Amino acid sequence: MITPLTLIVLNTRPYRETSLLVNAYTDTWGRADFLVRGIRTVRNRALASLFHPLSILDARTYFHAKRDLNQLKEYQKIYLLENLCSDVRKSSISLFISELLYKTIRESEENRELFRFVTNTIQELDRAGKELPDLHLYFAVRLCRYLGYAPGTESFSTERIFFYIAKACFCDTPDLSPGAFDKEDSLLLQQILSCPAGEIRPLSCSGSRRHHFLNSLMSYYGYHLGKTPQIRSLEVLHQVFL
Repeated sequence: MITPLTLIVLNTRPYRETSLLVNAYTDTWGRADFLVRGIRTVRNRALASLFHPLSILDARTYFHAKRDLNQLKEYQKIYLLENLCSDVRKSSISLFISELLYKTIRESEENRELFRFVTNTIQELDRAGKELPDLHLYFAVRLCRYLGYAPGTESFSTERIFFYIAKACFCDTPDLSPGAFDKEDSLLLQQILSCPAGEIRPLSCSGSRRHHFLNSLMSYYGYHLGKTPQIRSLEVLHQVFL
């Protein structure tokens, strides 16, 4: 049966001599794997470029309920997203977002709210201006809510300023566990959490602090996933946003 869907490219890898395996997040199936046959040839080089990280495609696939890998029959871009490919800062952030999604989303089931959140973030990234250095921090924090482990904000006060990973709330003494949030990371987290949904307010911090904060946040992800996700693009981001 040929089934229409919309997909967001998270990861690709070569398959045999001319084909491509695509891991994507879809509007109807959640996370899914697809096979694109014959796309890695000189003649199809332009088509292969459609499958860059966070590319959003309208597609049709040969769907078989008992298969883990379905073949894409037709595909075309919904949004051009030219800046994601031409701007090194935006392409670095897109790599981070796609890698984070690839390593944290496990469900192969429909979640329209999460799909809409990711789609909106991709469009915001493509047109971002002065808010660009902070966009991926806001995304990484807000993604937690859609995955089921949003940090609590109601516990924060002038006395309770240290975020505890295991408790997912703010306390009055530092968390001494490995990879814990220090005072600066905790205050940065609270600043992001207190910002209304859909808004991005500038964060007054250095590139090194952003990098430290993201590593602390990966420890928080790891507590809930059972293993801290190893995000290779973090170092790329650190170099780009020094």
